Parts: sequence; C-alpha cells; structure tokens
Amino acid sequence: MVSASERQGPEVGIMGAGAIGLYVGGLLAQGGVGVAFAARGRTLVALGRGLAVSRYDGFKAELKSERYAAGSAAALAGCDIVLLCTKSGDTENAARELARWLRPGATVISLQNGVGNVDVLKSVLPGHRIVAGTVPFNVARLSPNAVHCAMEGAVLVGPSDASAQLAAAAKSSGLKLDIRADIEAVQWGKLLLNLNNGLNVLSGRPLRRQVEDPGYRHVLAMAMEELLAALDAAGINPVGATRTNPRLIPKVLRLPTWLFRIVARQQLRMDDTARSSSWDDLQAGRAPETRFLNGAVPVLASAHGRTAPVNALVCRLVDEAFAEGRSPQLPGETLLELAHKATT
Repeated sequence: MVSASERQGPEVGIMGAGAIGLYVGGLLAQGGVGVAFAARGRTLVALGRGLAVSRYDGFKAELKSERYAAGSAAALAGCDIVLLCTKSGDTENAARELARWLRPGATVISLQNGVGNVDVLKSVLPGHRIVAGTVPFNVARLSPNAVHCAMEGAVLVGPSDASAQLAAAAKSSGLKLDIRADIEAVQWGKLLLNLNNGLNVLSGRPLRRQVEDPGYRHVLAMAMEELLAALDAAGINPVGATRTNPRLIPKVLRLPTWLFRIVARQQLRMDDTARSSSWDDLQAGRAPETRFLNGAVPVLASAHGRTAPVNALVCRLVDEAFAEGRSPQLPGETLLELAHKATT
C-alpha cells in the first residue's frame, strides 16, 4: 500500500472488486491515495501480482501490488471512505460484512446500479453516513487484475464531507469525479440508461454495434418510455448524468440509423470492448441484476396503476439466457416483434 509519506487524502476502501471497483480504486491508488480492496478468489490472488488499468483515450497504468492493500473485508477496517461496488443483489450481505469492520465515522458511498441500495445500506449500517452515487460509463474486465474504461464519463456522488475529500483526492489520479446535489434524480436517469443492460445480453454484441441496430434501439425506446411514464405517475423527475434531457433519449433512439449516428456521436465514442455489466455477469456465471434494473419498472408502474410489459419481457428473456448460460443473439427485428406483441 502507499506509504504514509506518499499518501494523499483519505484512506479509501473498495467493497466489490469487479470492473468498476478495480478501475476506480486503481486510478485512486495510481494517484497516491491509500486504497484497500476487499476481494476474494481469483481476484484476490491476481491482485497479488498487480493491477492494470487502461482507458479508451490511450491511458495505461501498471500498478505493483505494493501500491494498494488487498484482502478480506477486514482490510477495510482503517478506511475513512468505502466505495460499495457490489451487485445490487449483494448489497445487504456486503453491508452486514462491512458492519463488522467499519471504523466509527466511516462513510459508505454506493456506486451501484439501481435506486434502492442506499435504503438497504442505511437499514443495516445505521451508525454510518451513507451517500448515493453512480457510474455512468462502461468498464470492461479484461482479466482478474486488468480493467479497461471504454468510454468517457465521470463518477457522480452526492454531497457530503467524504465526497468533498474524495473529489479532492481524485484530482491527482486522473479519475473524473463530480458532486451532484440532485444525485437521487440522477440515479433515476442512470436507471433509464441501464435498461439497455439486459438488451445487450440478448443481442450478444458489443454495445456500439447493438445500439446501431434499429430494432434494439426501438425496443430500448419502448422500455424507457415505460419507465418515464411510471416516474411521471410517481411524481419523480429524472435527471441525466450528462446535459442530455432523459426525455429526449427515446426520440433520438427512434431516428434513422444514419441520423442517429450524427446526433449521438458523443455517446457512441466507445471502443469494441464496451459491453454491459449484465453481459459480464453472464460470462462469469453470476446471477442477473436485471430484476433491479428492468424489473424495477413494472414494480414502480404497478404501484401507480400502470403496466410495463416491455421491461417485463426483457426480464423474462434475460432470465432464460442466464438459465442457459449463453446469449440468444436475437436479431433486433425479432426482439422488436416480441415487444410489440407484449404490448397488445
């Protein structure tokens, strides 16, 4: 781990050493921040050999294992801030494990998909400050100790003293981190984008190739419109992680492909390693996270007298793909036909 004389800012723990956790923690460690990873299995063994972090713009860093600490959750005992990067289905178990080791006054910042993780963390860790956050960009896991950020974006966190400390520490690391007072609304905006995670599994294609398929774009627009209608019924106004108005995204998705490429050229700045985290889960044999993403839409819709058949369809098809252990590689036009049938 970084020596005391080299250390900058707070001690940061990473709970959930997947693609996002390794990328964020790796950049912070590269910048001189004291970082400890809670890892297990082959990830823990691989971290003993070092950590490679790269980015679509050509940035590369090879960290020796001396630059950080790695071990069980006990390795986070001295941390001031813990970034929770586990899957949403693991939130409660991760929080109970953290409860054994967190020092008094430590802050937990959730960098997870979905919108309900903060409430779970608050219920299990009542003596700690819990802060919402989100990661609106893609990171690919190239190997157990190598990750690659495939597109532009900044980590977004809610306001707190710990957030300010983390933002200051991130400046020397190359990690973009912004503090957002409207983080809850941003999380709903991020969920809108995460509705594509399951579609990426069904397509079996890299993200860029998938979103260039008009069939998949139209299905995603339908899924997004179901969420927007449910949010309107609930009186919730989503905010985009970027300057794009979330309500315009379905309209952009329905544009002809040639025009979509022009209008969405900034969002299409990604390389062919970019896949969704749900795709990574399928390859790793993990449980799907779709019930916390697309599955959240029918729940919200039902609570306000609406339905969300397209999102329910995506959940069912993704569950079938995970049960079979492979992508069905559905053509976009086939999925669009299924979506239209589900709405009639």
